[in-house]
Amino acid sequence: MRLRLVVCACVVSLLVARDLAAEDRVTVRGNYYRETSTRVLAPVVYVEKDLPDERFTIGAEYLLDAVTSASIGAGAAAVTGGDYLFTEFRHEGTLRASARLKEWSFGGFFRYSTESDWVSRSFGVGGARDVFGRAGTVSLQYTANLDSVLQLYGGRAIPWYGGKMNIEEMSSETGKQSNLLQVHYLGLGYTHALTRRLLGGALLEGIFARGPQDNPYRKVRDGLDESHPRERKRIALSGFLRYAIPKTPLVLEGRYRFYADDWGILANAPEVRAHVRFLRRVVLRLRYRFYQQTGAWFWREDGNYGSDTIYRTADPKMTRFHSHTPGAELTVELDGLAKVRGLHWLRGAWVQATYNHVFYSEGYRFGPYARLGSLAFSVPF
Repeated sequence: MRLRLVVCACVVSLLVARDLAAEDRVTVRGNYYRETSTRVLAPVVYVEKDLPDERFTIGAEYLLDAVTSASIGAGAAAVTGGDYLFTEFRHEGTLRASARLKEWSFGGFFRYSTESDWVSRSFGVGGARDVFGRAGTVSLQYTANLDSVLQLYGGRAIPWYGGKMNIEEMSSETGKQSNLLQVHYLGLGYTHALTRRLLGGALLEGIFARGPQDNPYRKVRDGLDESHPRERKRIALSGFLRYAIPKTPLVLEGRYRFYADDWGILANAPEVRAHVRFLRRVVLRLRYRFYQQTGAWFWREDGNYGSDTIYRTADPKMTRFHSHTPGAELTVELDGLAKVRGLHWLRGAWVQATYNHVFYSEGYRFGPYARLGSLAFSVPF
């Protein structure tokens, strides 16, 4: 579930902000994630084509998500019959479309993914308009997830309504129990070229979720089911400044994001980045991010919950913690090789490698660190 949220956030940020490509392109990317008890391998293939030119672009994407976890670390020891390594596979397909008409650009997508205990359907639409002689851009984005949450029990996948004791909150508007998790996202953004070398932007995000938001397999102390509220309202405000230093190939960037929700979590995430181009066709990006959050109001540091407690959690993301994330990204443009006989098809192609290392504060359940990496190859056709 945590990986889905990360992927969803990335897709949301790219829905409208991603530049419209002026060429047909195939991109293959392999993603890797590793922490104490979980390993994720996620290869992705994305193909996009202009019809008939860059004013209208369609794309299709396929992702295979292979998650290997220790059952105790994932909260699924009851399913596996002990502390064993087990692997789940998620198949995901996405269709995208984008268009540009003078100062306006539009985009949308539909995604369907399925695994043994989760079925997800999501879609999104967005638009942007250039203003002030194209010095600024205003964007509006909306996405929705409609997920069916299941639990593997006795060899079958049965609906999971949440570990709640409050039956009224487990019911939908029709009065029936519902295992549907709805997540609605709305984002309003603005970017502006403040000077010839300084670009700034801000983004206001709101997220509303309703449905089971606890882990069907995770237990708190004394073997009680984890139980989270079925509604969650979240808001975030972020901004960035990007400055190109004169007479150098260096671009410096600062970012900051503030987050708050009605579960009592407040988070701050400042980040700095440095982009440098060297050897003409090589771009290096270095980054450092600090993240700090408070714990949810129903989180207990000692983990002691009474049997009559309505809300209980063993989710590390609900605890108070902080993290440090240094990372690097290296992009090599392959246009130089296109001059070699037989390699003309590499014109406009690039390869890219990224690596990020997350250091968690002491006591974080998924700590003390996590590793994230990717390797990609993109070529026009």
